Amino acid sequence: MKRSSEALVGVVIVAALLLITFGTLWLQGATLRGQQTEIVGVFTSAGQVKPGNSVKVRGMSIGRVREIRLSPDGQSVEVVLRIQDDVTLPEDPVVILSPESLFGDWQAEIVPRDRFAAYRFTDPDDPDHLPGYALPDISQLTATADRISETIEELTERVGIAFSEETAQNIASLIDNVEAVTERLSELVTQQAQSFTDVTDEAQRATQEIRAAAERVRTTFESVGELVEREELVAILGDLAVVTENARTLSGELGETNLEIRAMAGRADSTLQEIGALVALARDGDGSVARLLRDPELAEEVEATMVSLRLLLDDIRENPRRYLRLSIF
Repeated sequence: MKRSSEALVGVVIVAALLLITFGTLWLQGATLRGQQTEIVGVFTSAGQVKPGNSVKVRGMSIGRVREIRLSPDGQSVEVVLRIQDDVTLPEDPVVILSPESLFGDWQAEIVPRDRFAAYRFTDPDDPDHLPGYALPDISQLTATADRISETIEELTERVGIAFSEETAQNIASLIDNVEAVTERLSELVTQQAQSFTDVTDEAQRATQEIRAAAERVRTTFESVGELVEREELVAILGDLAVVTENARTLSGELGETNLEIRAMAGRADSTLQEIGALVALARDGDGSVARLLRDPELAEEVEATMVSLRLLLDDIRENPRRYLRLSIF
């Protein structure tokens, strides 16, 4: 009976030792399944996480929190995580410490950084460590809620002081003014729209007139082009060239004719002088001419003849074309 009691006590002690051993290993994240590796996350604070809390990826437990310690410079907290060696971590991984349940248990979850881009993660100096962020616990949230409540209460008091009956009347007057201004702006916009419509119509009519004028100009240029291409125009231009040359030749001939007329007038004057000398000689002499000159009737006839001759010479000098006719063609 005594030996049975001693054996039972021994079994209980061994069981307790085994329980303590396995419990310690479990709290440290040790496992009998496969190899394990350790990673370190860096945080500004550890929150409520403790050694033995679970480490998860996509909601699956892959290890335990092994140790929590201060960094060598004392500016951050390092949380050592022991996880399974065959687990593939997300790209650009970070560690978030957050409540696991409503009963105060916490967890360390490894997630990609871009999933929580708004969080301000603590970047470690060691490139082998992972950035971390600890969510506020209930006490921090309560303190924050208290501060928010106090701020809202203060704002409510200030709004109550600022929002008096006079303020309400001013706001109502402001709303009326805004409505009046809105109506005026609407009228102005309507007037401007009508003016713009009128201007648009005028511009459209002007554009149509310009288009019609351009069409007429185009038609004119086409007609001129067709006229230039016709053989009759070439012949007309040739005839104009011939007429111009004939006119130039006629001008030269008229110049020569004027010279001949001047020479003829000179010769006529010389002839008249000689005739005068002969008349004088005949008058003073005793010949037939003298007798002719002494006859009054004959003298009158000679005198009339001379006058007619002078008139003829003057008319030839002034109107040579009446007596000289030139044919060009």
